[in-house]
Amino acid sequence: MTSLHIRHRAMLVSFLLGSTLAFSTAQAAIAAPKRPPYIDDNQQCRGQPLPATVEHLTGEAWKLDAKGNQVPLEEGMSVDELEGVKTSPSAFVSLSLGDGSLVVLPSSSQITLHLNEEHAIPQVALEQGQIESYVIKRPSDYDRFQIVTPIGVLGVRGTHFRVRNDDQQSLVEVLNGQVAVNREDGEAPKKTKGKKRPVDKPVGPVAGEVQVMGRQGLRIQKEGPLKPVDLLPAPQLMGQAGQTGDLPVWQLIMKPLPGAKRYRAQVATDKTFLNIKQEQFSSTPEVNFSGLEAFFYHVRLSAFDEHGLEGETGVYDIFYYPRTTRVQ
Repeated sequence: MTSLHIRHRAMLVSFLLGSTLAFSTAQAAIAAPKRPPYIDDNQQCRGQPLPATVEHLTGEAWKLDAKGNQVPLEEGMSVDELEGVKTSPSAFVSLSLGDGSLVVLPSSSQITLHLNEEHAIPQVALEQGQIESYVIKRPSDYDRFQIVTPIGVLGVRGTHFRVRNDDQQSLVEVLNGQVAVNREDGEAPKKTKGKKRPVDKPVGPVAGEVQVMGRQGLRIQKEGPLKPVDLLPAPQLMGQAGQTGDLPVWQLIMKPLPGAKRYRAQVATDKTFLNIKQEQFSSTPEVNFSGLEAFFYHVRLSAFDEHGLEGETGVYDIFYYPRTTRVQ
């Protein structure tokens, strides 16, 4: 009896192991293959930009497939070509691309990822809201990270910048580096089987292209001149205050900035602001936060000018300790 029982258990374990291996093999077979690294024109081995990986997620967001079907987004999830990300009104998502570039999506934003496989050029189609990008340096004029908006296309060779769709215009703010803006058809490319979308090397300046340098911004409208303007400087933090109780309020007080029409404050747990926890807007230089736990936060302040362009940022490191009071 004992010998028979052992043999039965051994057969069961063998069956379960075989089933698990078969299932894992089947899953690996249907999984999308990783794109291999490639050699660029400078004979350097570089990683493919897609798929992107979800590095940080605060709040509720969704991954969209090529047909628009959505599933809850999770940290560590991959987002590949023709797939997208959509954030709720209180969410923040950061994505890392395989080439080292980073994309941060604030609340109420949506993007779709595209890829020119011939030159490994990633394209981010901004469908709604805003994105903040940290792009690695590109070795040539045609090898660009591209942002596609309904109004125009932005080509980037390495910089830190923001792009936002606002009514009938797009706004770009360059904090470091430079962005080439071309008012052309902003429709993102569609993938066709067995055919790669060619990208030609430009010779000299591209007709109709405008360079937006660091600390400059630009409103991209369907008509009118494309003229970069200087961004507002960063607001200065003067102090902090707050209310005690079961729901304490943390108030940040800034020095009024000439030309500022609106202020923005973001709170993150990392100095690179890839893991943003909250952001608030205010028409006055006083911004209130609530619901934050005690932590050593990084606070980023900025202001908007009369054109709606967001200016430079000032970063402060603050240990926030909410005091609560209880009535005995």
